[in-house]
Amino acid sequence: MIHAYADFSREAGTIRKVNGANLAPPVSNFTAHGNLNDAYRAMKLPYARLHDSPLDNPGMRLVDIQQIFCNAGADADDPSSYYFRQTDDYIANCRRCGTDIIYRLGTSIEHSNERYYSYPPDDYEKWADICIHIIRHYNEGWNNGFNWNIRYWEIWNEPDLHDNMWNADLEEFIRFYGIVAARIKRRFPKLMIGGPAFCGLNEHQLRLLAAECRRTGAPLDFFSWHSYTADIGWMLEQPRIARRVLDECGFPGTELHLNEWHYFNADWRQYRNDRLYCREANRAMDGLHGIDSAAFLTSVMTGWQDGPITMGCYYTAGLCWGVFDKYAVPYKTYYALKAFGDLTDFPQRRRTGSDRENVRLLAGCDPGGNAALLVSSFKNAEPIELGISGADLSAMRLLRLDCELDLEPVEPEFRDGKLILTPTASSNVWFLPGIAAGK
Repeated sequence: MIHAYADFSREAGTIRKVNGANLAPPVSNFTAHGNLNDAYRAMKLPYARLHDSPLDNPGMRLVDIQQIFCNAGADADDPSSYYFRQTDDYIANCRRCGTDIIYRLGTSIEHSNERYYSYPPDDYEKWADICIHIIRHYNEGWNNGFNWNIRYWEIWNEPDLHDNMWNADLEEFIRFYGIVAARIKRRFPKLMIGGPAFCGLNEHQLRLLAAECRRTGAPLDFFSWHSYTADIGWMLEQPRIARRVLDECGFPGTELHLNEWHYFNADWRQYRNDRLYCREANRAMDGLHGIDSAAFLTSVMTGWQDGPITMGCYYTAGLCWGVFDKYAVPYKTYYALKAFGDLTDFPQRRRTGSDRENVRLLAGCDPGGNAALLVSSFKNAEPIELGISGADLSAMRLLRLDCELDLEPVEPEFRDGKLILTPTASSNVWFLPGIAAGK
């Protein structure tokens, strides 16, 4: 028996909204997929990072520099050189769903036979000018634009992924970053300029980037990187390492954005080369989108509450490697994101604990005294004895996410005043709304 508790009489800070994601709701093929706006809105995502948007919206010219400024030889100051309409609609639709934007300046990943855009720009200064005009369009109304105050602007994606994302050495990218970031920051000193969305956390690479920013005065308002793993401990340790390195390099105020992450328990080489293996990894309940992945997701975001991370962005909230299958049917991971989003409606964190690391709890209250509890059980078969104090449970509901149920109500079982949560699969997530705190 695993022992856990939630004490709604003891304050524990504020629940941080680390439940960002990649991709806005798709705006293409609504007839085929159905309008996902309502389902997207229900996840209550604070931010959507706009990377790989064209891959999730086939046939549409979205977000990427080459999609907006398609003729590299055109005049960067001429409004007619830019095509904004589809990206305008894409961002506006996302904002209507209650989710703000992290705009990635660069290109989507290329898995094609040839590479077309994953090369250093011919003219770094001109490329920075193009970015400045894009920012002006969305924040200053330039070229029939908007005043949306999009705060976060990320320079490039995975420059350490040679071939697919940056066909030059890393040192050249770091020089590129220094030039472009400094130019954009001079024009928009109040915006958050950062990146570069490294494939993984690499101390040496981070120190190279920080040294260039220190040398040139380029901003590193936020540092971003990615992680695909099945190791919760590593997911929680990475922000601590990044914080230590940045502090040592003289960047104590730099935000930490782990802005691509996903449960990954497969072999990359086989996943990319064996079709049957890939299909099983995507479809299986213990695979990339199943119940283990769902419990991993809520466990990580719960664990991040006690670390230095600023923002996490799950990859993705769309159809591309997302929380919906190609028919727009939600995976188990959708319901995990939804449960965490619902919990953020109760931002006043309360004290919780568990005697096992693979069982994590997150409890919160709202200003009116309403409360909720999220319990994540990752790869655990033992029952959980949960003591809940400082609360009235008379109106409590118990919702379970497992192989069969999608955050659906089940009858709670109490034993000696303790709530007994009995796993029904390798992993489970329980969400308990309807709690009244302070009773």
